[in-house]
Formats: sequence, structure tokens, C-alpha cells
Amino acid sequence: RFYFIGDDDLLEILGQATNPVVIQTHLKKLFAGIFRVDFTPDNSAIIAMKSSAGEIVELSAPVQITDEVEIWLGDLVNEMKQSLSLILRTTLNTPNLDIVNTPSQICCLSEMIHFSNNSVQAIKKSKLSNYKIDLQKSLETYTSFDHGGDMLLLSKLKALTLDIIHNIEIVDLLINTGVKNVSQWGWYKQLKYSIDPRRDVCNVGMCDAIFDYTFEYQGNAPKLVHTPLTDKCYLTLTQGMKMGYGGNPYG
Repeated sequence: RFYFIGDDDLLEILGQATNPVVIQTHLKKLFAGIFRVDFTPDNSAIIAMKSSAGEIVELSAPVQITDEVEIWLGDLVNEMKQSLSLILRTTLNTPNLDIVNTPSQICCLSEMIHFSNNSVQAIKKSKLSNYKIDLQKSLETYTSFDHGGDMLLLSKLKALTLDIIHNIEIVDLLINTGVKNVSQWGWYKQLKYSIDPRRDVCNVGMCDAIFDYTFEYQGNAPKLVHTPLTDKCYLTLTQGMKMGYGGNPYG
């Protein structure tokens, strides 16, 4: 993370590793989604992270601030991932999604995991048409949800709505192409999220390229609208990553 900041910023971080003002200034340059953090009253530990939209995610354990900046930053990275992983586990074990109190990233991730699992079951039982009706009901729920002018809640609902519209399009594709087996190309090529029960981790993949979900906090950045070109880009990128290459979906 230090590689992507300037020399002056790096020197300031290293020289004032325990200064809360300096920490607040530079964290957004080191993390994609963290805009600010909350400290304990004595400024000795970080207890929560905030996005630029004001979303607050409490850490499962405080991160102690020390003079060794690379140590506590590493602890913050680990705690960020651990906290989001625990929130996902709790969300998946809850019957109804708590949109108000769940981070946007976990709301979308949990819904994508449910979509992947439910789609597999619908394909195996030849009930894709029924599942499409369920998705349309969920879409109606999101679009009619009363956000009361709360811009953070509105951004969550927008993200969930974009995802579910794309999921409905996927189900339409599966129905129109007559997919009857999960190994057929129409489903095999889709971006899928799942929980690996053997290792208790979240996986994301397309075709035979499967990766561990890293739980890097994304904040509330605007969602990328899904198009056929987007899917082709993701397919190309995931296959390239599987072979050890890299890439960027922007440009």
C-alpha cells in the first residue's frame, strides 16, 4: 500500500505514526473504501472504519496504534477482513436482510451468494421461471423501500437494485437458452459467489477460475452497471488472473 503514495506522505506517516490527525489524512490513500476511522476516547486504538458516504463498520476487535506503523496498519487490514467476514456469516444466517444496519458491500455479497445457490437449485429442479418471479418480488421490495431521504440507505438500495436487475437478466438467459444442467455454458460462464464449507471461506469465480474473496472494504462506491460487455471483460480478466496475468476493467 505504501507503494502508491508519494514520498512526502510516506515520510509523514512514518514520522507521526501515532498522530490521529495524520492517520485520518492518509488512510483514504491507503485503502479504497476507508475514508476515516473512529478512535477510542484516548486515541490509542481504532474501533471502526467509515466510508466517504458515512457508513460505519465497527471492527470486531480494537486495533492498537503503536510507533511501528507497518505493524498496526497490517493489524488494521487483518481486522477489516475479519470484521467483514464475521458480518457476512451473521447476515447469511439471518432469514431477512437487514439493509439499514448491514454494510452495503455485505448486503450485495450475501444476496449474490443466495442468488448463486438458488439458481443452482432452480436449474436442477427445472424451476427457473418460479425463481424469476421470486427475484421480481425482491426487486419490487427494494424499489418500494422507504429510505426516508437517507442518502446512505438510498445508495445501498441502488446497489442491490442494479445487482438484482442483472440477476433477472441472467435467469432470462438461462430460460431462453434452455439450460437444464449447471455444467452448461449459459450458467458455467456466469460470475458466481459461494461459501466453501471445507475451508469456511467465500469464493468468487467464473468458469474454472475460482478465487478467495479478499474482504477488502469497498465503502459505497457507485456500482458498475452490468452489460454483456461487462460480463465478457470479467470473463477475460478472471481467466487471465487464473493464468497469472493481471488487468483492469476500466478504460
